[in-house]
Amino acid sequence: MNNSKVHSDDCAGMALSQQGAVHYDRERSVHDVFGQRVRNNPYSKAVAFGAQSLNYHELDRLSDTLAAYLLKLGIRKGDVVGLAVPRCLSTVVAKLAILKAGGAYLPIDPAFPLEHLNYVIGECAPRIIFIDDVHGEHVRALPEIRGATINLEALLPTLAVEASVSLPTVGGGDVAYVMYTSGSTGRPKGVAIPHRGITRLVLDQNYIDLSSNDAVLHTATISFDAATFEIWSALLNGAALIGMPIPDFSLGDLSKVIRENEVTVALLTTGMFNLFADFVTEPLPSLRQVLFGGEAGSAEHVRRFRDGHPDCRLTNAYGPTESSCIATTFTVPADFAGDDLPIGQAIAHTSILILDEDMRPVEAGVDGQLALAGDGLALGYMHRPDLTEEKFVMVETCQGPLRCYLTGDLAVKDENGIVLFRGRRDRQIKINGKRIELDEIEAAIRRDPRLLDGVVACHSQGASIKRIVAYLRPKNESDIGNPNFVPAFMERLRHALPAYMIPSAAIVLAELPLTPAGKVDRSKLPAPPIEVARPAAPESRSEELLAGLWREVLGIEDIPLDRNFFDLGGTSLQLLRVQAGLLAKLRRDLDVFVLFKHPTIRELARFLDDRIPKASPSMTADQRAALKRRSMSQFRRSAS
Repeated sequence: MNNSKVHSDDCAGMALSQQGAVHYDRERSVHDVFGQRVRNNPYSKAVAFGAQSLNYHELDRLSDTLAAYLLKLGIRKGDVVGLAVPRCLSTVVAKLAILKAGGAYLPIDPAFPLEHLNYVIGECAPRIIFIDDVHGEHVRALPEIRGATINLEALLPTLAVEASVSLPTVGGGDVAYVMYTSGSTGRPKGVAIPHRGITRLVLDQNYIDLSSNDAVLHTATISFDAATFEIWSALLNGAALIGMPIPDFSLGDLSKVIRENEVTVALLTTGMFNLFADFVTEPLPSLRQVLFGGEAGSAEHVRRFRDGHPDCRLTNAYGPTESSCIATTFTVPADFAGDDLPIGQAIAHTSILILDEDMRPVEAGVDGQLALAGDGLALGYMHRPDLTEEKFVMVETCQGPLRCYLTGDLAVKDENGIVLFRGRRDRQIKINGKRIELDEIEAAIRRDPRLLDGVVACHSQGASIKRIVAYLRPKNESDIGNPNFVPAFMERLRHALPAYMIPSAAIVLAELPLTPAGKVDRSKLPAPPIEVARPAAPESRSEELLAGLWREVLGIEDIPLDRNFFDLGGTSLQLLRVQAGLLAKLRRDLDVFVLFKHPTIRELARFLDDRIPKASPSMTADQRAALKRRSMSQFRRSAS
């Protein structure tokens, strides 16, 4: 067992060295470490989003000022502050300020459905929620909001710089942020991460070596825990954080930001990394390490990426939100020839165990449940002591009892201590790097008053395409053949679940197949529906090209020319693959907005062939920008 957990009696050896290097100390807060970086390199670039940037001194002063403002509003140690804002420079300022004020930040994706947002806000009861111009009214309308809502972008320029700020004492064990994940109980659950979960992730590590010479890419939405690595790996190591200023970016946008800002380190979802490997061919010499994770890695894509970027180190990263983003890593050797990528070994300050059904550690070569321990573990689930007790347990080891998180993942450790992923024990899946509990979808389905019952299943189409399919048993027999029943059901579900959890298809059944014990027999559920009528043949070269791209991306052989991409089960990541394919074949880098606006093959082909009139010249630039913001917000809700 790799047990590199740091104990409090080791803190003396973890203090700041005379040379100015910052070492890991489990008792230090995130902003305490950041403050040392400010003192070491005050005028180095800290964060940049396009033309906007701050050096370490400026970021420190601005976040101090916002922290003082929060304290005046009554924020106290342990209070939750909501962030219903996009990925941007002011969001980074706010995260740091909330920590300095002793609070915990709660990232909220304002594009999520009202029912989901209401539940999260109602459970956490944030004292304050920062909002932006685009989604402000949407968030303010939520019934569960009890605290103040403040426009962050409008607030920051009005704050007077504080000469000195008296901040509360915060330690490594205090909560830093709360992040919500899909829940097997039918509701999302809030994971409370302490400061040491963040500092342990990025300081004195064995999987990455960061310095003030690095530039770290920030592309994750703030409600995705990859943002934890991106932001704090930069700011706690004196590096530059390079934010993607475009909300919904293309591969071309990504490459441009990397190239123009000389990005050295990036963490991508596995799906985005695979896209990168397939379509980005121009050299990006500044990249020295790319990490990818969120779902099973592809050895073929690793080799493909390495062909174009031979000097870049590639690392497969694994870790649930409950272990502060990353728990194990596998840096792929240059001569790796295997078919399956391991998830590797524990990162520093982390331990891993493989357990049998009786919660006893097993030897190498024996499959079991993967359990994680160490300073990255969450404090537990917000207001869910029962679930915390179930998932965070004490395990007896040869070195004594160890607090562990039970991941639900099956794994095996080989003779060299390398861990291989073997799948799930339960009904959790990963799609586009997002964790999805099928039980949560079923719970939402069963809340529909028109149903007697409903279940979901995940069907794989090829190596990388997964489709969630709902099976519905209506109360009224007349709804079995009603063509309007499924569309109405899907529309209601979109108001209850985040877009990435919406089934791509629904099948109405008079009865659900049952086992002799009376449970749903999932093995006998019918396969996803296939188009009965053969679609019309493409009428132009553009339609033929698009049909080929959609077949490849969606895993469907017969593609109707007039069906919406998302109605066929498409996701936002798959739309990026279509966009990249068009760039590769036509040398046209279309904005994602264009693909959303023309979501059928026939409409998009007409656009490509210049048979659709351009935007009215009477529309102002501001009006077009507002239209695009509304459309892209809808895109994130319906297509993620």
